[in-house]
Amino acid sequence: MELKPHIFIGSSKEGLPIAEGIRNGLKDIAEIKLWTRAFDIGKSNYENLITQIALYDYAVMIATADDIVTSRKKTVKGVRDNVLFEFGMFAGGLGRDRALYVLEKGIKIPSDLLGITFPTVSKYVSADFASSLDSCIDDIKKHILDKETTFDLGFLPSTVLAYGYFNNFVEKTVERLLEDKAELKEFTIQNDQQFVIKSLKFTILLPNDLSDDMFKKVVSKRLQDGWQKLKVDPKHVRDYDFSIDVSKATNGELHLVDIPYTLNALNMAIELYSSKHHLGKSERETLLEYREIRNFKKTLDYLIKKSSITKNIVETEIVDI
Repeated sequence: MELKPHIFIGSSKEGLPIAEGIRNGLKDIAEIKLWTRAFDIGKSNYENLITQIALYDYAVMIATADDIVTSRKKTVKGVRDNVLFEFGMFAGGLGRDRALYVLEKGIKIPSDLLGITFPTVSKYVSADFASSLDSCIDDIKKHILDKETTFDLGFLPSTVLAYGYFNNFVEKTVERLLEDKAELKEFTIQNDQQFVIKSLKFTILLPNDLSDDMFKKVVSKRLQDGWQKLKVDPKHVRDYDFSIDVSKATNGELHLVDIPYTLNALNMAIELYSSKHHLGKSERETLLEYREIRNFKKTLDYLIKKSSITKNIVETEIVDI
């Protein structure tokens, strides 16, 4: 299951054709929501924006020349005030590299933004509009794909939780079992069968939602798939149980599987952040879950590949649990 980034696209009403063109150009790499479909009824635009920021990985704001601005006795065409304001909000909330400001050619921008390279697009009525839009989309797509190789600390603790889970559990576990493999240590699994590790595999299963307690998810998965428990003595820290997939324990392969209990803390953080006072799950809470599970996975994947102990042994997988 591929977890795509979520992008918010904002514009004035006049800039909506450009916004729709950019949405169509990016839909193969991201889940996208236009401002026209993003706001809740009964709230001011300001309230809506404040609560929207944490739901998205990127924001693209379209600055079109909709207003006449007089500055220092010169009259020029400028962007609608609310579009510039919203760009500032998303840049402050997501980080400057995740909030993109698309400029219509010839538009006035604030002096504080001078010297920054922005994606540009020709006026909608220009002969080269289509080609300039394609070029703009290519620039945005390249920026996002490059940014997707990194991860950031955000409003919610997914990155920190992933670091703790990897450093305190995953890496130590693999290192300990590799030592046992080298020592030809025997383990006892189903039906008192003696087992010597010849190869080691560790799969981290990440749920596609946080709707239930992680302990219950582990128990459910263990019962459904017939996992067995395996106790390992990690020598210098406490011992702990692992789940192993007995069906894959063939020809000496020890296949560990784990669902991170630490995701319970992430679920609690989302509920606190969204001030939940209801049963069920709103679209906003679903988006928050999606973003944080995705970031948790990205962080784990990076740490796994970076570590010489875990790479080629540990993998992550999104599953419906």
